[in-house]
Order: sequence, then C-alpha cells, then structure tokens
Amino acid sequence: MKNEEVKSNVIPLLSGAEAESEAMQAADQAREAALRAADEVAAEELARSELIHRATVARADIIRAATVARAEALKELTKRHDEQLREAEAARAESFRNSEERYSTSLQRAETVAARSVEQAYQDELATAQRAHEEALRAAEVAARSASERAQAIKQAGALRAESIYRAGVERATGLKEAISRYGEAVTNASKARAEHLQAALRDHDEAMSRATAVFEEAFQAADELVAGGALADSSSSDDEAGAVHAQNEPAGASTKTAG
Repeated sequence: MKNEEVKSNVIPLLSGAEAESEAMQAADQAREAALRAADEVAAEELARSELIHRATVARADIIRAATVARAEALKELTKRHDEQLREAEAARAESFRNSEERYSTSLQRAETVAARSVEQAYQDELATAQRAHEEALRAAEVAARSASERAQAIKQAGALRAESIYRAGVERATGLKEAISRYGEAVTNASKARAEHLQAALRDHDEAMSRATAVFEEAFQAADELVAGGALADSSSSDDEAGAVHAQNEPAGASTKTAG
C-alpha cells in the first residue's frame, strides 16, 4: 500500500528517446524546407538568366536585321536616284551635248566616288552590326554566367543554412534528452527520499505506539496489584472480627469442655 502511494506521486513524462526523436524529426523537416526553398530560388535565377540571354540574343538579331535592312534601303535609294539622274541627263543631253559630255565625265567620276562611298558605308554598317551582335552575345554570356554563379551561391547558402538548422535541432534534441533524464533522476530521488522519510516516520509512530501500550499495560497491572492488595486486607480484618463475636457468644460449659 505504501509503494502504491509513492508511485502515484511520480509525474508521467515522455522518455528521452521519444523527445529526441521528435526533435530530430523537426530538424529534418526544417532542413528539407530550407533545401527546397534554396532549390526554388536557384531555379528561378536560372530561368531568369535564360530569359535574359534569349532577350539579348533576340535584341542583337533585331538590331542586325534592322541595320542590314537600312543598308539595303540606302543602297536601293541611291541606285534609284542614280537611275533618275541618268534619265534626266539623257533627256538633257539632247540640247546640251557639249556641256553634258563634260558633266557626264564629272558625274561619272562622282557616281564612282558615290558608289564606292555607299559600298564602304554598307560594309561599315555590316561590320558595326556584326560587332554589336558579337558584343551583345558576349554580354549575354557574361550575364548568364553571373546569374548561374549567383544561383549556385544562393543554393550553397541555402544548404549551409539548412545544415545549421539541422545542427541546432540536433543540439536542442540532445539538450532536451539530457534535461528530461536529469528531471527524471531528480523526481526518482525525491520519491525515494520521500518514501524513506515516510517509512522512518511510520517506524517512529509504531515505536511510540508500542511504548505507549507498554506504559499503559504497566500502569494497568500496577492498578490491578493495588486493588488486589486492598481486598486481601479487608477480608483478613473481617475474619478477625467474626472470631471475636463468636467467642463472646459461645456458652461457658462449651468453653470448659473445650478447655478440658
């Protein structure tokens, strides 16, 4: 009965293994969430870099196409202009042949120079467009590499953060296990001490009851002895008084007979 009372005062607790398991599960879940977040950010950065690369290449292609179209248009306009000039000069040649011959020579030279200038301008435009295209491609590659490196750095940082969270969770689980173990030992020691004090108190109570019972029995025995002694004295005095009365009432002849 005493052991059942002691056990009923012990507080039920989770074991250290269960607490450690729950803490480890929480740490694993936190690490997985951190890794997933880092992977998502890295994927977004890679997608962004790919979009930038595509947009840059498309822009370079558009600029090159526009430059080529502009050069072709300039060349066509110059060609039409030259044809119109030749037609006008042919019509004019009828009335101004002499001057036209000199003008034609000058115009031919001018046309040659102009044609060379237009061709050179066309080649310059093509070269500029090519250089711009190459620079745009290089810039796109640099941006893509930078974005990839940034995504890798973000991923590594996420992994380090997840590992830190995991280590903190492990340390917390270990501390919780040790705290629960120490608390259980303290409760057990307190329960044992309480049981020992209770047993000692019960032993003292039993000894006190035994001593009180012995004292009571001794007192009761002494009272009985006193009562018994008084009764014997009373009975002796009564016998003496009865003998004296009997002697007084006995006849003289009886006395004589008895005496003889």
